Amino acid sequence: MQKKLNDNRVINHLRNLRLVEKLLFQGLIVTTILIVIQAWLAGEKESFMVYLPPIGFAFYLAMEFFAQPLIVGAVNIAVINSLYHTKGWQVGFWLNGIFLLLGFSTLNLVLQTTFNLPFLPTVAVIDLLLAVPFGAIARFSNGGWKKPID
Repeated sequence: MQKKLNDNRVINHLRNLRLVEKLLFQGLIVTTILIVIQAWLAGEKESFMVYLPPIGFAFYLAMEFFAQPLIVGAVNIAVINSLYHTKGWQVGFWLNGIFLLLGFSTLNLVLQTTFNLPFLPTVAVIDLLLAVPFGAIARFSNGGWKKPID
């Protein structure tokens, strides 16, 4: 009972934050997840390609464009529902995640090709510095319903 009461205090405190703070919090969560998965995929890319090259490439693409968007979309919707006291979602987990992944990947591609920057740590730090815009994209990619949970 006490743990549930403490959890409600934390969630209520997060809901009482200003909009900029909520966007920063949400952007940091989404960006951190995207950076971790992207760094892991970059490190394992050779392992995927060595395993029967066409099949390994298919596994790599499935991880990058199916599993990663599902993870990011589910976490984003959970954060939206917690921070903004909404329930449900307007788009699917995968569509929400692919939208966020495309924005993240586009920014990274522009930074890496235009300025010849490595992903780790330079582009990853720039992504973290842009947490508020990523939070705004994440927030408005799926608004949920404005119905109270209670």
